[in-house]
Amino acid sequence: MESPPEPLSVFATTKALLLKRFVAQGHTETSLNILDLDEIVHSHHRAMARFGSFATPYYPPGVNNHPAALTILSKLGLGFSCASIAEMGTVLGTGVPPQRIILAHPVKSPDTILYAKQQDIQRIVCDSVQEITKVQRLYPTAKIILRLRMCVTQKFGCCPYNDVEEILHYIKSAQTVTIEGIHIALLQTPSAPSLLGETLQKAIHIAQDVFNLAHALGCPDIPELILSGMDNVPPAELQQIPTAFNRDPTLRIIIETDRQLVESAVTLLASVQSKRVIRLGGTDGPVLEIMYFINDGRYGSFEWWNAVDKRPAVIRSDGTVLHAELTYPSSLWGQSCDSADIICERIELPELEIGDYLVFSGMGAYGVTLASRFNGFPIPETVVCAGQSTTKALIESTGTRWLS
Repeated sequence: MESPPEPLSVFATTKALLLKRFVAQGHTETSLNILDLDEIVHSHHRAMARFGSFATPYYPPGVNNHPAALTILSKLGLGFSCASIAEMGTVLGTGVPPQRIILAHPVKSPDTILYAKQQDIQRIVCDSVQEITKVQRLYPTAKIILRLRMCVTQKFGCCPYNDVEEILHYIKSAQTVTIEGIHIALLQTPSAPSLLGETLQKAIHIAQDVFNLAHALGCPDIPELILSGMDNVPPAELQQIPTAFNRDPTLRIIIETDRQLVESAVTLLASVQSKRVIRLGGTDGPVLEIMYFINDGRYGSFEWWNAVDKRPAVIRSDGTVLHAELTYPSSLWGQSCDSADIICERIELPELEIGDYLVFSGMGAYGVTLASRFNGFPIPETVVCAGQSTTKALIESTGTRWLS
């Protein structure tokens, strides 16, 4: 039997006031992530304005799995796309009913499938006949969501042109398999974000082809379409979705979010632990670079696969914000012994002293979720705040412990 979740500890104040408090206290031993629940609520409102009324947002806990983030999102009515027993258990622990959870990993262990069955999580993603057969053997009443790929470089998904017909024939012949939906992850092109509209159009055409093929083969109508990788699709382009499927008002459309609900909700407070000044020609030459070593890094709050393009705010150890016009070529390094643990190779900063603070905004996606204890350093600490009465009301019933 799973133990009940611990009550949330939340500071009843704003992010700005909490940041000032920790600076005044001289918090320098570990880095600190401030999770602002008010900002998650604002992000949710912005997302719903983008989607309109045609889609329901689902959230993958792997982006940020802090219990407070999951709790506020569950209270806002989101569904959840989970990948593991741990994620399903954590989400269920926030009070989310199993009908709002999808086991979204296309490759699952038997124990994971049996856990979903035990918890009555019926919708399970598969991308092959073999996986469908495995799920049906262990969980005969499961409702299958078929994952499709847009190109061969995507890790998961069956080919919509070569594999789907075989899968649909198998489902029809098995008679006991229910296809509940299809899932398409948009192919991401970071170097050409303007192509996302065209990518979405291609995904829509793939979905329409699969729906039509299922109908032609005599399969029951597929009632659900899940689209992921949609965060950066412009709002105008999103209107392709209801337009394309307006002939089928019974179709449920789910948009699996990624960063947009949580990224802006976390602010990182890190401090300078050491520095090294490199000069041309020795100690009296001009400064070539200042290397700063801070109490966070690529094994902590910073994603290891993305360049850091955020210029941090600088706060002196006495709490004053530094707006110096004179800057130096600088680099920011993580606290581990790994020489690849570099946060910023080149950034212009005023000269900092040991104990000064760097404040990074928009740190809510993936960083701490992927953090490790490499070299024995602790996982960055997270504190939670909520200043608005509407936000507090959402989580009041969860037994929240309010901190002053």
